[in-house]
Amino acid sequence: MRRPLAARLRAWWRSRYETGRPLPVVRVEVGRSLPGVALRTAFVVAVAALVVAAGVRTDLITELVLVLAGLVAVWAAVRPGPGPAHVALVTAALELLGSDAAPFDPAVLWLAPLGYVATRLGWWASHTAATDRVELEALRHGLARDGVVVAVALAVGGAAWALSGRPVSWLVALGVVALAALAWMAVRRDDGEAR
Repeated sequence: MRRPLAARLRAWWRSRYETGRPLPVVRVEVGRSLPGVALRTAFVVAVAALVVAAGVRTDLITELVLVLAGLVAVWAAVRPGPGPAHVALVTAALELLGSDAAPFDPAVLWLAPLGYVATRLGWWASHTAATDRVELEALRHGLARDGVVVAVALAVGGAAWALSGRPVSWLVALGVVALAALAWMAVRRDDGEAR
């Protein structure tokens, strides 16, 4: 009498995969790496620096700016990710609305690279545990793209800052739109994640 199909498949599976054969030897090489806690620390410093740098441009009480920066920094340390980075960006934007040159303060354009760096560090910090190690090659993967965004932002910000003695609100508005378009084109996909 023939065995049922399920029994034959089980027997085939056991003969194929449950033979007790030794696993093949696999070699893994790891290049130079950075501890995950370094990325998280850099993220905390970046969000705090963004809030403080924007607060310096306003007439807000220094203690209030430091409290806001401390709250965002603590949140970034406890739950790193895009949330604290975006809150730091919004907080910096709200602080800049209180500056003397509002609503088009040229400082927006030289603070934009710091905001971009904080956002990118937030992405890395959310994908890396404090005990992990990240290969420098993985960090280098998006470095060219990030470098272009930061360099263009610094160039536009520097030009606006140099011309800030003259009425350049249209230049600042144009720069903000250009930087937003550049950043959207450069980071519309996360590092290697398929949509």
